[in-house]
Amino acid sequence: MKNQAFLLFLSGLLFLTYSCSDEEQGGGIIIGHSTSEEVSIGAEAGATYALSFTAEDRWSASTDADWLEVSPQSGAAGQQQVTLSVLKPNDSGEVRQATLSLKAGGNSVNVTVRQDEYIFVEDPVVTMSIDGGDLNVYFRTTLPQDELGIFTQSDCEWMTNQPDTRAVEEVTYYLPVRVLPNENYQARTTVVYFGKISSTNESLTDANLLATVTIIQMGQGTGESTNYEKDKQVELLQPHTQGSGIPLVMVGDGFIDREIDNGYYGRVMNQAVENLFTEEPIRSLQDYFDIYSVTAVSRHNIFADGYETALSCWMEGGNSTLVGGDDQAVQEYASAVDGIDLNNAQIVVVLNTDAYGGTNYSYVDGNGNPVDFSIAYCPVIDELGSEDFRRVMVHEVVGHGIGKLDDEYSYVTQGAMPAGEIADRQQQQRDYGWWMNVDFTSSQSAVLWSDFLSDSRYADQGLGVFEGACTYWTGAYRSTEESMMRSNIMGFNAPSRRAIYNNVLQRGEGYTPGLEEFISFDQQTFVPQTRAAETPSRPFARPRVLTLERLSGE
Repeated sequence: MKNQAFLLFLSGLLFLTYSCSDEEQGGGIIIGHSTSEEVSIGAEAGATYALSFTAEDRWSASTDADWLEVSPQSGAAGQQQVTLSVLKPNDSGEVRQATLSLKAGGNSVNVTVRQDEYIFVEDPVVTMSIDGGDLNVYFRTTLPQDELGIFTQSDCEWMTNQPDTRAVEEVTYYLPVRVLPNENYQARTTVVYFGKISSTNESLTDANLLATVTIIQMGQGTGESTNYEKDKQVELLQPHTQGSGIPLVMVGDGFIDREIDNGYYGRVMNQAVENLFTEEPIRSLQDYFDIYSVTAVSRHNIFADGYETALSCWMEGGNSTLVGGDDQAVQEYASAVDGIDLNNAQIVVVLNTDAYGGTNYSYVDGNGNPVDFSIAYCPVIDELGSEDFRRVMVHEVVGHGIGKLDDEYSYVTQGAMPAGEIADRQQQQRDYGWWMNVDFTSSQSAVLWSDFLSDSRYADQGLGVFEGACTYWTGAYRSTEESMMRSNIMGFNAPSRRAIYNNVLQRGEGYTPGLEEFISFDQQTFVPQTRAAETPSRPFARPRVLTLERLSGE
């Protein structure tokens, strides 16, 4: 994450006391020392608490809150320990609590889990005029002075902090900032991050993030459409020259009429297509695609409350990179392509914003069968020619959308991948042929890419079995230390390239190529990553799988 601390320090109170009753018995479960059946845990996502107990029979554990997870959830009799983990930071502005239920031998013990720490920002999204000006970011918190860090993006030069954070009342503060005038055409976005820090960790990570404020400033080109006559116009950017043709439909959201009239819309679509085909194997498979651009005229060219865009795209904001839109509207615009088969189409929605994010949605039908229809939402990150805009196109569209690849990044706070999720992924691998770049065994002879590990032609590509994938620290495995599906660098690894190649030929030629056919192709086309920009970037949001709802009448 690109950030720098510019302010640290507020005041409040932290509780981390162990608090289950002394030898308290629940007819089958004995919990250790202290005075009451209550545990206090930190406010940040990733905060943990280890609870020890003795079970006289097989036991199970569960919680009643979506912000709290317990692991493991069952076990045998004897001395045991479970770990409570905070999944969502306490940005509610109040103390919150949950109940941990431990059951054994038909009896149970309930433990109250409290979060006495909290933070609350009054306006999580703020819109500023092109003129800029002074802004007070109001928030309240119970965190102590030396445990709250306030961060901003290091590349944001148009917002400065004022001398100090000021108290309004006992636990309410405001952060004064100054937003400089925006002389650029586009609106611009930055984020203020609130994180829990310590003397040993003063940096911001996904694990200690508490809350965010997104600041959107209007640009010189911010405006409102009055002419919609070019809406749903279709341009064929490239006809296929190999296979039967795979529809790839580009459509923009948040572009107003004058941005279409002055050619900006077309430049964005062309750059997006160019970015998409920059990595192997998709670069050598471009001729399989029919590429279309569909014009979408939005009322406004800003994504914020009170504004309207053609596809109703949204960004979760803050530290999240999740992006989405109105799937029905997307299908409606894609259907403007004459004769298009939406059961075999990749749709790319390009958002007219410099915000960092990106998400791909794959679909199954009402019977749970996979559909070769996918929507990738990709902002014009930073600027039209940026490396991050290239990366989001490759990662989301090629990786998740066309290749049906899983993410290869992991977080220590995620811990072990739950058995249920592993079973779901394995079922989709088996039945759909998706997620073939990850596996759930460390055996080099049994892992999905074992053929590459024993092939001397791939000996110099850093292949192995590396733990950490699907966001989980343990229990899921990837084939290389780094890759496009991990930190958006180093291109696609061999298992990913094979999955992309197979999926394109299945859709474009109607058959699944064998291993040697892929290797012959790969040996001719793959070039090791030599790009100068090798700095890892923030992971994009997890791929989503939804049940497809078609347009009425289809």
